Amino acid sequence: MLWSHQREPGTPSFGGEALVRTTRRTAVTWIATSLATPIFARHALAQAPGPAEAGQIDLAAAKAEGKVVLYTSLDTQIVDTINAGFTAKYGIEVQYFRGGSADVTAKVLAEADARRPQADMVDASDLAAILLMKDKGLLKPFKSAAAGNIASEMRDPDGTWITDRLTQAVLQYNTKELGAAPPAHWADLTKPALNGRLVYFSSANGDGAPRIVTLAQHLGWDLVKALAATKPLRVQSPQAMTQVLERGERAAGFLTNDNIAWRSRQQGRPTDYLFPAEGVPTEPGACALLRSAAHPHAAALYHEWWMSAEGQALLVKGGKYSSRADVAPPEGAPPISQMKLLLLDYADYKRNRDKNLDQMAKIFGGEWGN
Repeated sequence: MLWSHQREPGTPSFGGEALVRTTRRTAVTWIATSLATPIFARHALAQAPGPAEAGQIDLAAAKAEGKVVLYTSLDTQIVDTINAGFTAKYGIEVQYFRGGSADVTAKVLAEADARRPQADMVDASDLAAILLMKDKGLLKPFKSAAAGNIASEMRDPDGTWITDRLTQAVLQYNTKELGAAPPAHWADLTKPALNGRLVYFSSANGDGAPRIVTLAQHLGWDLVKALAATKPLRVQSPQAMTQVLERGERAAGFLTNDNIAWRSRQQGRPTDYLFPAEGVPTEPGACALLRSAAHPHAAALYHEWWMSAEGQALLVKGGKYSSRADVAPPEGAPPISQMKLLLLDYADYKRNRDKNLDQMAKIFGGEWGN
């Protein structure tokens, strides 16, 4: 089974207020504009036969193909639940590789360059990664039955990708230590009493950097520098970050995944989390079919299960916000329309990527993929 023990990094219903929708549209426009480059046809792999839209999926052919290979950055516990539901319904096995978005992207591109593709479908919490794969000619246009329930700015007009979730980067804290007077704002974490008591995540390849830059773009680099001045503990993943807080090794953490913080609270662990009123960095995640899929009917069937109201309900059950307008938020979580979402200026991030990563290294120390 293609399965990684790396565990890491959700998304909302898009029936919110017009202001929120405009913000999302702006975010996707930034991404599309900043990453719009000519498609390198020489990298494209021959397209396997298979459906171009949901109505063309042949169930018998899908079952004959026997399996689906998925590369994903979604939380393992949620992926396992979605896969189990799909296999129970259709009797088709799902094999998967789990890593951060950078790992997923690198694996897809390396296999394409080697002419040895393995994935049938890709899912990444970093939409920029999906757009890069499209630019390389690796994704297959597909008309999903879910498109009508996804805001137009949250899906590719060509049908090569569709947003499935948003992940909010929240403030999480240990209730035993801070429950009597919990922090309410990002700046509350910079108080002297929390020196040496904070935790955050970022892997050596830079996972986690975009959300820190998002915070800086909207609320200022001085806030980021003040957070770093508390000498926070750096860990490799949001899961590890929450575990540190659950054990009481640190009092609070900044910019962790809302679904992981949600699950910790739901499980009765001594943690809680909040969406600061001044704004919460958010990351759109999306999925797409590979042009080179060896199991095209099974992959398309799986894609439709993943994006269906039934499949997305399993995602929400794990604490994620679905991109479908007809799927409610996670239990006990506020609707997305009540949050102030902070979106990364992807054009600026792409243009100043090395500068931003050098800034991270200067402020926090360590490796940042630069």
